[in-house]
Amino acid sequence: MATWLTADWHLGEDRFDIMDRPFVSVDQMINALAANHNAMVSISDTVYVVGDVCYQKKPEFLDRVSLFNGKKTLIRGNHDRPITDAQFKKYFEHVVPEGMGIELEVDGVKCYVTHYPTRGREDRFNLVGHIHAAWKYQLNMLNIGIDVHHFRPVNLATIPFHFKAVAEYYDDDVWVGYDPINFVYKNKRGKKGSYLPK
Repeated sequence: MATWLTADWHLGEDRFDIMDRPFVSVDQMINALAANHNAMVSISDTVYVVGDVCYQKKPEFLDRVSLFNGKKTLIRGNHDRPITDAQFKKYFEHVVPEGMGIELEVDGVKCYVTHYPTRGREDRFNLVGHIHAAWKYQLNMLNIGIDVHHFRPVNLATIPFHFKAVAEYYDDDVWVGYDPINFVYKNKRGKKGSYLPK
């Protein structure tokens, strides 16, 4: 049995241009995501879905979760708000409240899994969703969302590989966000805060 992480399915989403997803219909996207998922994940595998199961304006697509293999735990995200825990529990064995997360460890890499990057922890390598294709790596984070993993889940066993790449191999061209040419615009561009209400 394997353990998998995935995020930001947005089942029912039809704003493919905004999301930069290569689909032409909701059904095509869901069928592709389920086929990609099931090609890797068995029925008995563990799957952590790190938020945004359905597009928030289309919660009626929740029943499509049954197309995806695995024993699933949901870590709630902002698009999950219209759906109750009772509704989710038809498809998920556990539901973690929005803004919270879980601890995992693989080959000595201590991880924290949460939907919002701003809810990560300094003492763990953070596995997050929410930001779609805005970035894949930060100095202490990996985006495990489908938009940066070829619309496929991430095997937990590969996390030490990603951690080592961040810690030992990626150079200043990867971390240019911290360079003065970008960092000087911190607090001058972009929106303050988070989608998670305080």
